[in-house]
Amino acid sequence: MPDTNQIDPTTPSETPVSEENSVSPDTTESIPVASSESSSVPPEAPESPATNADMPQANNDNLEPAITESQTPEPVNPPQTTSFNVASATSSFSFRNLLTKARESIQFRKRKKLDKIMELLSKKEKISNNDVTLLLRISDATATRYLDILEKEGKIKQDGKTGKSVFYSKI
Repeated sequence: MPDTNQIDPTTPSETPVSEENSVSPDTTESIPVASSESSSVPPEAPESPATNADMPQANNDNLEPAITESQTPEPVNPPQTTSFNVASATSSFSFRNLLTKARESIQFRKRKKLDKIMELLSKKEKISNNDVTLLLRISDATATRYLDILEKEGKIKQDGKTGKSVFYSKI
């Protein structure tokens, strides 16, 4: 008589096997088997729909009313282009006056820098382009332009033609 504690793999199992879950003899996991019948059960719906009382109330003071089905939005016409006359914009505001003021402020700042160069020349007999660059914290090309302006005004003279040998002195 065979031992009742041992299971004979050749004998059929006493547990009925369903179509959906079948057990392989060498594993203890159940493997789902696809059935050929399609399920016509719809997915579960939520138990109760959310109501307005469940939702937090928002501040709708600045919001536009919602469009209902009976209302349809009117088509928005693109804005028509109109010619804009700068001179007739306003009598108190003029772009020319604004540009003139901007140019004056730029010239004022430039004149202050040129005066600083002249102060440096009053302290030193000769200055170089590099001295002006370090004094005003400007580029080499801008320093050269400033020195050329002072030279054209007749306030300084250039000694040397090109390179490191160029120095400027007060006239």
